[in-house]
Amino acid sequence: MASVSVYAHRGGMLKAPENTVAAFKQAFSDGADAVECDIRRTADGQFVAFHDAGAGRVCGRDWKISGTSWPHLKSLRVLGKEPIPHLDDILNLMILHPGMEFYFEMALEKEADASDLALQIKRAGVQSRAFLLAYSCRSGFLAAARAAVPGVGLAVMPLFPSGILATAVKAGASKVCAGWIDWPLTKQIFYAGASAFDFKKQAEEAALAGVEISAGIANHPRDVRRLLDLGAKAVWTDDVAMAAKYV
Repeated sequence: MASVSVYAHRGGMLKAPENTVAAFKQAFSDGADAVECDIRRTADGQFVAFHDAGAGRVCGRDWKISGTSWPHLKSLRVLGKEPIPHLDDILNLMILHPGMEFYFEMALEKEADASDLALQIKRAGVQSRAFLLAYSCRSGFLAAARAAVPGVGLAVMPLFPSGILATAVKAGASKVCAGWIDWPLTKQIFYAGASAFDFKKQAEEAALAGVEISAGIANHPRDVRRLLDLGAKAVWTDDVAMAAKYV
């Protein structure tokens, strides 16, 4: 299974505070081939890595990210330990790790924000290793990024594991990130859909078309093995060391 990659969801959040530089570094140390972070824009137009719309859950402050300026946000600590990364921190990390890919899930409010994000990534010279990620229902954000920077990578998340290659083609994406989110029954729904729509055959067809299929979030060996059996070429996980052991 040497050809299967391991991707760190939110930087591999089981080992370090999610979406932080510390998490990204730990993920690479544990064997991740790529890391993913969520990107939001602050009130003063800065891009930061943060999953939630507000800072309450992980920073203890009920501040909306899009309504708060960067000078205020940078004083917070994720889980009381690590600072919120600015986009520049992530781009510097990419420059220092030339063999690694980064996925930027765009939790942005306007398609123009996606264009600006792509342009800032291009200015750092790392657009060939950056994949801007969005759900298939938000493919306009991917189109805006590609229009601004034709060479930037695009990745799409389907809402259901059917018509995967068609979803990628429609979005102009070379990567498809399938799987489930941390809501009740979403894993079961994914596996039911994967069975009903022959996920393995879809993955084979996508590979022939040059589209990579990744899946997750796999935080147990049985899910890692099951996704490999389904033909996933990369596995998303919060526990990089565990997944790296089983791919």
